[in-house]
Amino acid sequence: MTPKLEEFKTAMSAVRERIATAKRRGTHCGFIDYHGCISVCNELIAILEDAGKAAVRGDCEYAYSVAVLILVNCAKLAGSADDSAGGITNTRGYVEEVLKKACSCVEHGSAEGEFIFLQSLKDSRNKVFDGWDEFAYDLLLATAGLATVKNVNKLYAVLDEFDAKLSRKEYSSWHLESDRLVRLAAITAIDGEQAAEKFVADNIQYDAIRRIAICNSLDKSDFHCAERLCRDKINSTDRDYYWTQEWYDMLFEVYSKSGDKERQAELAEDLLIGKHDTKYYTILKQLLFEKGLWKTEYPSLLAKLAQNLPYNMYMGILSEEDETRRLLEQLIIYPSEVFTYGKQLSTDFPAETYVLCLDEIRRQAAEADNRIKYKKVCGNIKKLFDYGGNNEVSRIIEELKAKYLRRPAMIEELDGLAIRLAKKSL
Repeated sequence: MTPKLEEFKTAMSAVRERIATAKRRGTHCGFIDYHGCISVCNELIAILEDAGKAAVRGDCEYAYSVAVLILVNCAKLAGSADDSAGGITNTRGYVEEVLKKACSCVEHGSAEGEFIFLQSLKDSRNKVFDGWDEFAYDLLLATAGLATVKNVNKLYAVLDEFDAKLSRKEYSSWHLESDRLVRLAAITAIDGEQAAEKFVADNIQYDAIRRIAICNSLDKSDFHCAERLCRDKINSTDRDYYWTQEWYDMLFEVYSKSGDKERQAELAEDLLIGKHDTKYYTILKQLLFEKGLWKTEYPSLLAKLAQNLPYNMYMGILSEEDETRRLLEQLIIYPSEVFTYGKQLSTDFPAETYVLCLDEIRRQAAEADNRIKYKKVCGNIKKLFDYGGNNEVSRIIEELKAKYLRRPAMIEELDGLAIRLAKKSL
């Protein structure tokens, strides 16, 4: 089905009508609000799913055209609708998948492939993408692999045009990474892997390119190069772990794929204790188990965690290891966490747990000044009941009712709770 056929035009008209209908239904008081935007995006995704099936059937030009039409409408929505739910970003992901299918299902250098490639150059310059230039780069990145020696310079001309436009904006450089990714896709398609590797090496300062370089090194089992690429990035910044976590994770992957368990364990412990990344606790535990060192290393590791981790993270690990006595010691210091671990602790230390719960309930009740907070107090009393503290529950309800006679809403909530718990006790 080619663009010149009547069948193609009819199918595209049907898609446009589906989009228009979705927008009408999602418009309330002249505006596509939160719920309306979700509804519209759901319909756009349904259209893209149909387009993806068309690409698999071989209707690649049609699938491409539908994907671009949806991308254009995403840009329009981005500037005029309430997308707090993130529906537009989600829809762009589906657009990317359909474009990939459409481009991968056509033969490189074919008439179909050339149509999609050249059309994408035109479509990417649509004025609707002004201010949403990342959408245009999405489109070019998907189709760059269809470039040929004959037409690739047209792509480079468009990229140069984008660069000139965006570089005029003060402090604007975000687009350079997208530019390099598009060029890399074109170079790979035309000049081959060796030229692509050189381009990657020359543009390693861009994070997306560095990720590709690391993956390439791992594919070749060049673990030394992959490690250097990760560590160079980590060492090049003094920003906190939030900004470097990705590169530490990739470094750990390098050690995993190289089979270096010593360095895996060393890095896992460093990230756990030094960076407070608790996902590495389970990883470190498994590595020590494999080496037969868990039982001997566990006590010292626990001591390090107690000294270095924030208390809530440390308590989470104690809970995971069922270290109830140590957990109780922490709760005595940080009683506000008692309802997080009360059920687990009440099995071994019921009396101590009940005392901590009652103290926390009293503290919360003293600070409560509205019905939402009264309900929270009652919710914690209900937890105490679930822990087995039936007698304590009866006493604390009567104590609070007597103490806060001038809080009728609290007394109402407490009375309602007492009735519900009485029925559960029968």
